[in-house]
Amino acid sequence: MPYRLKKSDTTLKSALRRIAAEQIDRALEAVARPGENAEGIHEGRARCKKLRGLIRLVRPAFPGFEEENAAFRDAAKALESLRAGGAGLETLDRLERAAPEGLDAQALARVRAAFEGEALPRLVTDRNADIAAFRAILVGARARVAGWHLTAKGFAPARKGLQKTYAQGWRGLGRARESGTPEAFHDWRKPVKYHWYHAQLLCPIRPRKIAPQRALAKALGEVLGDHHDLNDMRAHLAEGDFPTGAVAAMQAPIAAEMARLEAEALRLGERLFAEAPEALAHHWQRWWKAW
Repeated sequence: MPYRLKKSDTTLKSALRRIAAEQIDRALEAVARPGENAEGIHEGRARCKKLRGLIRLVRPAFPGFEEENAAFRDAAKALESLRAGGAGLETLDRLERAAPEGLDAQALARVRAAFEGEALPRLVTDRNADIAAFRAILVGARARVAGWHLTAKGFAPARKGLQKTYAQGWRGLGRARESGTPEAFHDWRKPVKYHWYHAQLLCPIRPRKIAPQRALAKALGEVLGDHHDLNDMRAHLAEGDFPTGAVAAMQAPIAAEMARLEAEALRLGERLFAEAPEALAHHWQRWWKAW
């Protein structure tokens, strides 16, 4: 069940309903798998993000946007505590792979042990209650999908949503370039991710042109995500109960890797947002009509 338009979708509304139903069903299946199921928890949250990207594409013509966006946001949040336990360890692993020569082995081991200790309380979280809350929200949304409608026809709803999100990312590149602050790079990530979802959804209308855009958006989103995780980890090390010497030894490698990621993000961003928002929306609408 691919996350994209199909020739068999008679209208954008029918595509919206079909894709939403498929994503909700897959999310519910993912969290129902037996065992600890960390992978299923991650998949459930990821599908909620895809659902938010889907409805954002047609937001200007979708009266139910605010209600459904809040529902999918709250569903993902219900699983947040189940996912958060290993986040610091995952970030530490990525840092170790990216900059092994700059890391002090003893400091790394001490920080890792502290992160593992922090993750332990997460294991006693009431997993069943969190998953039940997630399921209840999505089951309710699934029942509403059949009644979803759009107030405009043709490609108009998607053109406006596409252009608005792309423009936000286009402006975000400028702010990140000018200010260079972690906050600017973090704020930039959201429209980049939504543009990635939109490129996935619309890729069939002109794959040769849109597939490279989709790949760029995915790569940039991952770089910005890694950058934000490192910034969060740096703040947590400064504020938490960690060995002082180990924290000090971690600062330079973290700063160096963040600087590398910032440069890579700007390089990818220049390519991704090379076209003006209005021009991009015009081209994609023309491809839609031909398709």
